[in-house]
Amino acid sequence: MKDEIIKLDIKDFNKCSNIWNMERHSALAEQFHRELSSDNRLTYIYKIDENFIAEISLVFDMKDADYTITHQRIYISRLIVKREYRRQGIGKRLLSFAIEKAKEMAYKEASIGVDLDNYPALKLYIESGFDKVICIDKDDQGAYIKLLKTL
Repeated sequence: MKDEIIKLDIKDFNKCSNIWNMERHSALAEQFHRELSSDNRLTYIYKIDENFIAEISLVFDMKDADYTITHQRIYISRLIVKREYRRQGIGKRLLSFAIEKAKEMAYKEASIGVDLDNYPALKLYIESGFDKVICIDKDDQGAYIKLLKTL
């Protein structure tokens, strides 16, 4: 069994449906595809053999200074691990990988957002150094928190 982290090639975008339901979340899938096409989003895939198991993205401009500031703050987006592969350290490995990529690109800060009821993700982010609260708010999906990490 071979596992690796690769940069998503846009021609393989639809393979992400192995990780999350792109049909049910078609508006999000369309937004991500636009961001990938315009080089506003870099997505990394955790693969086992040829299977897409998890993903994480770096987004350069969210048009929200809480999340992104040009050449200073990058947004870490959409860390998702296929359900049957959770609790195996894959999310932590992908998050660490994304943080290293952000540092390589000379970013000083990384932001991340998470639903307040997503305790496993919230715990992972805090343990990974996202220790500054930018804000706590609500949207259509419920209460969420924006966190910041100094790189």
